[in-house]
Amino acid sequence: MKRDLAALAGREHDLLVVGGGIHGAAAAWDAAQRGLSVALVEVGDFGSGTSWNSLKTIHGGLRHLQWADLGALRESVRERAALLRIAPELVHPLGFVLPVYGHGPRGREAMAAALLASNLLSARRNDGLPASHRIPRARMLSPREVLACAPGVDPRGLTGGASWTDAQVSSSERLLVGFLHAAAEAGAVLASRVEVTGLRRNGSRIDGAHALDREGGATLEVRGRIVLNATGPWSDRLFSSSGLAKPPSCLLRALNLVLRRRLVDRQALGGRGDGRYLFLVPWRDGCIVGTGYEPSDEPSGDGGVQALLDEARRAFPWAGLERTDVSLVHRGLVPGRGGAAGLASRGRIVDHEAEEGLPGLVSIEPVKYTTARAVAARAVDLVVRRLGAPAAPCRTDVTALPRARSLSGPLAERARCAVRDEMALHLTDAVLRRLDLGTAGPPPPEVVEEVARAMASERGWDAARVAREKADLRRAYAPDGSVRDGMP
Repeated sequence: MKRDLAALAGREHDLLVVGGGIHGAAAAWDAAQRGLSVALVEVGDFGSGTSWNSLKTIHGGLRHLQWADLGALRESVRERAALLRIAPELVHPLGFVLPVYGHGPRGREAMAAALLASNLLSARRNDGLPASHRIPRARMLSPREVLACAPGVDPRGLTGGASWTDAQVSSSERLLVGFLHAAAEAGAVLASRVEVTGLRRNGSRIDGAHALDREGGATLEVRGRIVLNATGPWSDRLFSSSGLAKPPSCLLRALNLVLRRRLVDRQALGGRGDGRYLFLVPWRDGCIVGTGYEPSDEPSGDGGVQALLDEARRAFPWAGLERTDVSLVHRGLVPGRGGAAGLASRGRIVDHEAEEGLPGLVSIEPVKYTTARAVAARAVDLVVRRLGAPAAPCRTDVTALPRARSLSGPLAERARCAVRDEMALHLTDAVLRRLDLGTAGPPPPEVVEEVARAMASERGWDAARVAREKADLRRAYAPDGSVRDGMP
């Protein structure tokens, strides 16, 4: 996985992917595996935007039942199985428990019916999975069973609990890197810190991108027979810079809070907040609570942190949550349909030739990490049709990602590997997204020092450069506890 700008600009590629989050990485791997020549550019570090801000859960789509969206449920079940199959070192089953009260629309009988439907619709949920990664049938728990696994739950009016199993990714950062390694090994040319300043036009057709190397300052022309826009919430910026008139996207700000205390142990626990469910998810030595949503153009003073914390207190009053429990804030932009309740449920592929008479451009409108591989596969299906060339079928749902794993060995050696083999150009890249050292809050100074020394020896940094890199890492952690996404 080498940053080779000469290879990027030296020839025409079948596909140019713009955006190095999970959707762009999955599309680059899929297209390269099918035999297309592929280039991918990312304005910041890979996965430094919305893909970095995650509840770390891989959902089977149970929530889609409330909208009777059976197609979305089946897709989520398939994709949960695919990730368990292709990245077993990082993706593992995780149990969920949701206490239920009374006998109304959200009571015991309604929830039992939902779990029965989920079991029926996910009958093939374990196809190709080893015993260690299989998903058991969902079932109802008695009030006694709920209190045994979650003793803090309010017993008044408790009529039972829903118990089901989804999955958790121990490191969404390393999973994305696994996709990137696979893409590079299949022949894709990847480059981080390359900003697309506008799309190339050849008459009415899009045939590549004008770009800027944000490291060296050089301008580039990257040619592609098809351009796949995988910039997600930053699509408006890409269209505007290219002179394409588009209505502004409806975006929501999604929010998760990483907590220092391990309030739940072996399984996630749900609770009802302000008319919806929040979940406490065990993760490493603490847990994560989420997800909260608010319109992106109406942020509160602290970006919604206090509002979500207050709602979590109502959902989990036994936990005694305080602001000091929050070690990190995950915040990212996701597509909506207007208002905090209007979260989009499925990723969408936009064929700009069919919809706007603009050949050469395809866009992904992403929704969630779980289904990124499937959405990317549909986008590549369209690219193949538009190219009109023979290509192998998609195999990314059954092809293992051998590099989807945590790096092992002494810290200094892991840091050197991140530089040599994983395009860690800056200290923030290594600490936040290659080595998993800053994903639960700022790492200890001695850890930062060791990584900085190892990177300096690899990249030839002098003392002044090391000091700047450390300062940039400190600035990456915003005052509200979130991590800045690195966009220019």
